[in-house]
Amino acid sequence: MSRISRVCSYCEKPMGADEFKCKSCGNLVATKTAQPERTHMAEDYSPILDRFAIVLLVVITIFFPPIAMIIGGVMLFNDHPYKKDTGKLLVTSAMVLMIVFIFIFIGTGTLTISL
Repeated sequence: MSRISRVCSYCEKPMGADEFKCKSCGNLVATKTAQPERTHMAEDYSPILDRFAIVLLVVITIFFPPIAMIIGGVMLFNDHPYKKDTGKLLVTSAMVLMIVFIFIFIGTGTLTISL
């Protein structure tokens, strides 16, 4: 019978059936070891904005386009593609809304441009 009958649940090195402490990493191992689901620590990162954040961004974009442009500009320099796309959307929609507001103010006579 082989002396190596199980592996360490921390470092996944082979261990003997009668060993309770791993010689490689020094951790105590239970008598029955289960294979880990993940071999390394991974960050649980959820890139999706929650509903409140989306509503807040829409409200900021509608009522305060310059602030939305600043927030979108900051998000454009993020490494995550979802945040980068959100930044593009914020900057673009804020620019469109600013142009629409300018045309509305010019049409109503509130904003006059004299050349």
